[in-house]
Amino acid sequence: MILIYGCYATRIMAQNLVLNASFEDVNICTEYTAPCAPSAWLSVAPEVARMKYLCNGTALQGEHHVVLLQEGRDNPDTRVYIQTRLLCPLEKGRAYRIRLYMNTDNYPLRAGVRFDTAFIFTENAICLTAPASVELTENDVEKKLFRLNHPWYILEKTYVATGAATHLLIGNFRPPEKKSGGYKNAQLLIDSVSITPVDGQVACSGQDSAFLQLYTEHHRHSIPERYIPAGSLIRRVDSRSGCDTIILKDDLFTADRSSLNARYKQQIDEALKNYRSGNRARILLIGHAWQAASDEFNKIISADKAKAVANYLVYNEGYSFDDFDIQGVGKRYPRYDTAGNAAGDNNRVEMIICRPPIAKDTIRPRKVVQHPDTLVIPDILFKFNSSELNTAFYSSLDSLMKKIPRDGSIQLQVSGHTDNAGTAAYNNTLSVKRAYAVAHYMQAHGLGNDIRQINGAGESQPVANNQSAEGRRRNRRVEIIIFYSPD
Repeated sequence: MILIYGCYATRIMAQNLVLNASFEDVNICTEYTAPCAPSAWLSVAPEVARMKYLCNGTALQGEHHVVLLQEGRDNPDTRVYIQTRLLCPLEKGRAYRIRLYMNTDNYPLRAGVRFDTAFIFTENAICLTAPASVELTENDVEKKLFRLNHPWYILEKTYVATGAATHLLIGNFRPPEKKSGGYKNAQLLIDSVSITPVDGQVACSGQDSAFLQLYTEHHRHSIPERYIPAGSLIRRVDSRSGCDTIILKDDLFTADRSSLNARYKQQIDEALKNYRSGNRARILLIGHAWQAASDEFNKIISADKAKAVANYLVYNEGYSFDDFDIQGVGKRYPRYDTAGNAAGDNNRVEMIICRPPIAKDTIRPRKVVQHPDTLVIPDILFKFNSSELNTAFYSSLDSLMKKIPRDGSIQLQVSGHTDNAGTAAYNNTLSVKRAYAVAHYMQAHGLGNDIRQINGAGESQPVANNQSAEGRRRNRRVEIIIFYSPD
């Protein structure tokens, strides 16, 4: 069947158990409203390290591939893993063919594959203690191919399932080894993943639910709440600074607001037990609100939420207001999905307790994420009714390229649009071709690694009325959307 998501038509072969197998479908993450990762795939340690997701023209199939850190240069225990849920579970005793398209620079050509029964999330980007179910190495190379003089290898191996499994993880599962110098670029590039039964096709009742669950998961910078163990509220989200974060939601207080909910109180007491010794910094209380009101109203409400927590601890637990720094940031930092019923989860207070002493005037709020900017490439920069760029206007294109930051802090989406003249099918094709023409021009100007999505919307997203010549002219365009990300 063909599934249309964003700009890509992803063909899911009935026998391949891996969804979005070549990473073409793009996820727009909840936290920063930016294209951050391939749909259906999650990082194991999203709060400290995520997969690099690239659309730079060097992929073997399609436009996208991912890059996994196999081991840190200074710390060989540092790893990045990716994971997904299989469309159908593996069956014990059944043989499956595992195929990966991959390459690497100066690191050994190998990838560990682990089959499990659930997603695995960690607070630090370290080597997983669970071993790989199977490892593919250079001995399993079936074919070597090239893409723009860039070598890609197809590795294939047969695996007999040792038990039922529903999830797949990929990365380096070997124990860390101390070595002098380390690897200069210990990264693995993966372009496509395939898990297929050797004896034919499979069918199961859970394919639709697996698809929906994976494609509607938009957390890419934080561990989804439903995967945190029940009752676990303390989140050690930054091991480098030694900080604990407790997420306090609207059920923090009892109904009469005279005391704390028991499950919160136990966790707060545990986190604060060493605070009075003087070995910790001031406690940072950051209020967040997500109400159907103005930004200023949400900022006031969020500050009130944080003050309410401080008031309780001062008047009931013997703390001083000097122990706290209080901030209200309103709707600027959604941690959870911002659509539907889930939006209410963003009404919360984050209590952050850090071990190293930090003076009050050194505490800085997190960087505010800028709203996306859009650069418009008008129809005149293309040859008439064509996707070929007009060389006479290269200087105008170059001036637009100079407006795009080159500091690695952005992600780019290139979208083509047309007017309503001609058939919808023709317009869709022309819009995609024009988007790719601009993307290739950007790649030639050093922006390839920042492109995350290339798509064409045809005539479906006009910015002006198509009934006038001027309106149709404005609708014929390519947009370069610049997303700003704090990481």
